[in-house]
Order: sequence, then structure tokens, then C-alpha cells
Amino acid sequence: MLSVRMRCLLLLVLLSVLAGCAALPSSDAAPLAAGSPAIRYAVVLVLDGLPGSDLRLVPMPHLRRLMQRGATFTNAFVGQELANTPPGHATIGTGMLPKHHGVEGFLWEDPRTHQAYDPTQNADVIADRLEAVISNHHVPTLAGRLHRRFPHAKVLSVAAHKCYASDAMGTADADYILCALIYHDRWVAQAIPDHRPPPGAINNPHWDVPIPAPTAGFGPAVQQWWMGTENRWTVRYALWAFHRIHYPRVLMMNLSETDVLGHFAPNQHVMRYLLREADSLIGRIMNAYRRAGLLGRTDFVITADHGMDHIRRFLPYSVITRALAAAHATPVYVEHDTAAAIGLTQDAKAPAVARNIFRFGGPLIDATYYKVETGGHWRYRAAAVQPWISSGVRAAYVRLADTMAADSGPDVYAVYAPGISSRYFLAHGYPWRAGHLGPQWADQHIPLILSGPGVRAGVVSHYPARLVDIAPTVEYLLGVRATGTDGVVLAGVLRHPPPALRAAQRRRADVLVPIVRALKVRSGL
Repeated sequence: MLSVRMRCLLLLVLLSVLAGCAALPSSDAAPLAAGSPAIRYAVVLVLDGLPGSDLRLVPMPHLRRLMQRGATFTNAFVGQELANTPPGHATIGTGMLPKHHGVEGFLWEDPRTHQAYDPTQNADVIADRLEAVISNHHVPTLAGRLHRRFPHAKVLSVAAHKCYASDAMGTADADYILCALIYHDRWVAQAIPDHRPPPGAINNPHWDVPIPAPTAGFGPAVQQWWMGTENRWTVRYALWAFHRIHYPRVLMMNLSETDVLGHFAPNQHVMRYLLREADSLIGRIMNAYRRAGLLGRTDFVITADHGMDHIRRFLPYSVITRALAAAHATPVYVEHDTAAAIGLTQDAKAPAVARNIFRFGGPLIDATYYKVETGGHWRYRAAAVQPWISSGVRAAYVRLADTMAADSGPDVYAVYAPGISSRYFLAHGYPWRAGHLGPQWADQHIPLILSGPGVRAGVVSHYPARLVDIAPTVEYLLGVRATGTDGVVLAGVLRHPPPALRAAQRRRADVLVPIVRALKVRSGL
């Protein structure tokens, strides 16, 4: 029989063990030594605005290692309109097209008020207005599906100045959504409300970055960070949060500099520098997962939200204003760069506006479209198309336009010829040199690499994977049943996928391959 002293010692040991257990994080994403080997993780890294062809500019040994251990999609493309950041990230986070998740660009027409709606401004993002758009469309989300399958799993979405990117990608279902905002001439760490920040994230001078004077150089002039600083800050902040919240099941990151600097870069030296930096950051992420004992259970997705078209000629913006005036039409909004999306107060004037843009723009305009409703469904109808545009290219333009066909989609949509933009301005002396928005291959072509334990090694796939395929593929890799999305699981590069998933991808290829082929032909590839 134990003595009173021994019983007291055993009781103290038991209480200390219980206290230690209570202090453990509630997440089921435990380190390898303490967790179930069945738990899988995913990293989704978006190199914002990176053209699919630019990965060849410099050696990228860390990325090359991922490619050797996984699959590279040579014909990956955005696969939707508009080709810009908010809808691209919303699609990554949902597996749905813009016409279904509701994020139609940077701004669009509110069908209830017929006013311009721009929930991507920082104040609106902080007020949850952007993620509310997705929630109000009642679409599935990657984070939501994961939580239903694994209630204690965590999802972390991080950006720097592009709060709208991390918010749209994380959606209302993410646990943590982090970014940076300007406060008193400094970048400071911020979290989207209702997505609790890890302790030590907010009001912490450790994360403050002074904003350099715009006259100090190229980076400060066009993005208010020293070149390379923003991407490094994003990854450092993300990995700190990764450890702080005890390993999220999904970590999403937006690295914005390839987009912001890419618009103004005077030469390829800038992109080469950013790609070397990006590769170093990929290596840093991999090392963090390796040290945590999770690298062998983590699948990586490296991609971009859109491409970038180098501008050879500018279309005067007066073409759009003249077209509106000639039709006696009042715009609700105009979003334009290498294409134009226009909302009108008078829907009936959309055909006339579309025809006028085509007429005034001449050969710089490939085609114009206007939105119509038939049988309770929205679609885009051609107003005018250049005679030299082939039937295959015409079909590709319409299919991409229809991905945004909804009551909130643009009333008029103009497709510019390759290398044409109507957006021109100077950022402290640096001119706009490259753009995106439309269906041309340079706008649409993106990198896509899948790598990890669920992916076959050393695969080069020519399948035209799209942004909309990322969410269902990540869900499948994490052990979540991926159904009901607009995308398909990229089963052809996975280890032992069910035959039904392979068949679904083959059926989708019958539609997508002609689109990619046509866009390449139009671009002279």
C-alpha cells in the first residue's frame, strides 16, 4: 500500500501532466513525432502576376527541386475573366468561377442598387465586405470544406499590401487572414476582423516597416517598399504565424511584387531579381516545414493569379469615352487595361456601346461583346468581331467571357489585340509597361507546379489546368471529398486517383484544349 507521501507525489505528477495537456494547442495539426501520420498539409503560394514563361529567366534550384518531385503544367492558364487579382484569388479559394463566387474584378455593378461596388479597398476589406460577397453567393470554399471534414484544422492566408488577395483567397471560412496597412508612414501588420490574429501579430513594432521616399529608387516609387522587402516580409510573417498557431493545415500566401513591379519594370533585370528572391523564399518555406517535421506530408502549389502582357501600343482611353457619348450611355464603372469591362446605368444601350468601341478602336480591338439574359441565364453575345479572327479564337473569347456572365458582370466587354492596353500612367516617372485583364495568352498563361507526397514525381503535363482546379485538387490531397466545384481534380498527375476523377479531367480537356490552342494561335505561338 502506497504511503501518504507517495500518493501526494503521484497526484502532483498527474496534475502537472493534465495541465500540460490543457496547454497544448487545440489544432489537430501536431508535429510529426506527436501526430497521426495520416494528417496532410498544403502550401499554396501565389506569385502575383507572374507570366508562365518567366520561370525560365533564372535558375531556381528550390523550385526546380519541387518540380523534380512533382508535376509541372506547361499550359496552365487563368481560364476565366477578368484576369486580375481579386477574382483570381477568390477562384483559388473556392474552386468556383467569378459568375458563381461574385468577385468580378476590382469593382463591378451592384445589381440591387445599380451603383459601382468596390469591396477591394482596404476599408471595405477590413469591414468584411469582400468576403461577404463570396459568402452571400453561397458557394463552397476550400477552408469551409476542410473545416467540415477536420473541425480543428486551421487555415492561414497571408499577403502584404494586397489585403484583398489574402481575404478573397482565405474567404470568410479561413481562421487567420493577415496583411499589411499603412499607418503613420509605416507598413504595419494587420488582421482582417473575425479572423483572429495570432498573439503578437498586431500592434507589434517588430513587424513595422518604414515607407521609403518615392524618390529613393524604383521599388519605393512604384510600390512603397524597397524591392524585395515586401515579399520577404510576407513570408517572414507567414512563417511566424505558421509556428505561432501550431501549424495550419493550409497556408496560403500572396507575393505581390512580381505583379506591382512587373507593371513598371524597365527591363528583365527586375524580374530576374524577383525570381531569385522568390526561389530563396520557397527554400525558406520548405526549410520551415522540414524543421517542423512536416515536409514529407506537405503538398505545394506554386502558381500565379494571372499573367502579364508587355504593351506595344496604347489604345487612347478616349475611344471608350467617345463610344459611351455616341450611345448616350452613362457608365457605372469602367475597368480597363488589356481589355475593358464596363457597367452601364442603361442596360439596353450595351450593344450600341460595344459596337462604338469596336468602330472607334479599329484594328486595336479584336472583338466586343454585350451581356444578355436568355432562359434565366446570362451570357455574352458578340457585337462585332474583326474578320481575321478565326472561329476557334472567337469561341475561346466567348467561353472565357461567359465565366463572368452574371447579373453583376459587366454589360460591355471589349477584347483588345495582343500587346494593346488603354491604361497609361506614370508612377513617379516610371511608365506603365505591362498589363493584364483580357483573354490573350500572355494575360492568361500562368505557372502551375504541384509537388508533394500526393503527386507523381517528375511529371510534365500539357493539360490546360486552370485556377478553378486548384481548390478541388488541394482538397483531394488533404483527404476532403471535392465535389460541386466548377473545377476538376487534376487527377492525371496524382498518385493512384480514382478512375472517375481521371475521366472527369479527360472530359474537361475536350473543352479546354481548343481554347488554349486558339489563344496561342492568336498570339503567334
